[in-house]
Amino acid sequence: MKVSKNELMAALKKAFEGLGFQPGDYYDAADMVVWLETHGFDGFDRLQAVLTYLNTTGPVHADLVQEDDHHSMLDGKGTSILLCGSEAVDLISSQVMKGSWAALELTNCYNRTFILQRLVKAARRNLAFIAYWRQSDYCVKVSITPGAQLPEYQTFTMTGEFDSQSLRIFSGTDIAVIERQFSKELEFGVFLETYTAEEMLACYSASVEQGIEIDEALWHTLDELVARILVESTDSSRDGAGGS
Repeated sequence: MKVSKNELMAALKKAFEGLGFQPGDYYDAADMVVWLETHGFDGFDRLQAVLTYLNTTGPVHADLVQEDDHHSMLDGKGTSILLCGSEAVDLISSQVMKGSWAALELTNCYNRTFILQRLVKAARRNLAFIAYWRQSDYCVKVSITPGAQLPEYQTFTMTGEFDSQSLRIFSGTDIAVIERQFSKELEFGVFLETYTAEEMLACYSASVEQGIEIDEALWHTLDELVARILVESTDSSRDGAGGS
């Protein structure tokens, strides 16, 4: 079945609310899913992979375990980027605004590709970002220049040891500042491929013009999560009836 972007956003916000997300969190999570799906990053597949976890645990946020003027570390405590991605990007952005560069490592986290949407949004504040993480047996590197609407998305072979559930983000006033400050940390293996901005734009245009294809089983799952909010609202109204 096909749905519009607006229909999808509305359903996802209510579905995440049904999972216990707070207002700011469920808006951000919905944005992440829609952005990935409409730009060709399999947002629905990634969402399906995490729904069981989110449905059996309460919302978990990352803990700040280390911080100085230019470096910080967050422990994701096994949660999804859907819950801790905004926290990570807001933290590193605030550090750059106090200086000119910063680095952040987010450990013990899942679904890291969802971070793309948060980085693109943060780049509108005239910030540049480079992020990378291990994806199976290769490395994903994402670069975003200040004000850019889309990231540069590249993959490389793995070099050295890197935790399979970590995400590293570097930010500065421009890409050159980041590359100069973190030259050693930004050494990658053999280049594999690029998913181009043109491909992302083509996917987005098709999604807007033709509607977004969603599996009926996933849509039914979202409906069930949305129904939780309706039931809670009805119960709340019933409990309050006749009150003074």
